[in-house]
Amino acid sequence: MKMLTTQLTGKFQQIEEKETLAIEEAARGLAQAIIGDGNIYVKGFEEMQAVEAEMLDGKETLPKSQRYQPGTELTSIDRVVLAARFADHKEATAIMHDVQAQGAQVISLSSAKNKEGELYKQADFPVDTKVTDSLLPFDMERICFPSAMTALYSYYAIYITVKEILSEYE
Repeated sequence: MKMLTTQLTGKFQQIEEKETLAIEEAARGLAQAIIGDGNIYVKGFEEMQAVEAEMLDGKETLPKSQRYQPGTELTSIDRVVLAARFADHKEATAIMHDVQAQGAQVISLSSAKNKEGELYKQADFPVDTKVTDSLLPFDMERICFPSAMTALYSYYAIYITVKEILSEYE
C-alpha cells in the first residue's frame, strides 16, 4: 500500500506541476459556458465513466452539466468534456471531431504518452492524466493502472478553478 500511495502521489504531483496551465485554460473554457448561454456536456469511456458520474451525479457538480448524447446539437459556447484512458481513443476522437465541426470546444482528460494522440493534439483544452503504464511490480508483471483516479484528480483541479473564476465574476 505504501508503494501505491507513493506512486499515486507522484502522478498527482506530475499533474500539478505540468498541467496547471492546461487545467486553468480548461476551467476558463467551462466558466465561459456557465456564465454565457452554453452547456457543458460530458462523456466518459470505459473506467473513465467515473468522471462522467462525478460531473453529473457527484456531490459537487458544475452548473449546466449533462451527459453527451450522439446527435446533440451544439453551439460555439458549448463545451464537451471527453474522458478516455488514452489520447488515441477512437470513439472519443470521433466525437471530438463532430463536436469541433459544430463549433463547440473540447476538454480532454486522457493520458498522452509522448504528447501523442489526437485527443491531446487536437482538443481545445487537453489535460494529460499522466498514467501510461501500470504502477506496481507484482509476480513478474505490473499491476495498478489508476487512470480514473488521475482523471478525477484532474477534474477536481478544474472544478476548483472554475469555482474560483465564478466567484470572481459574481
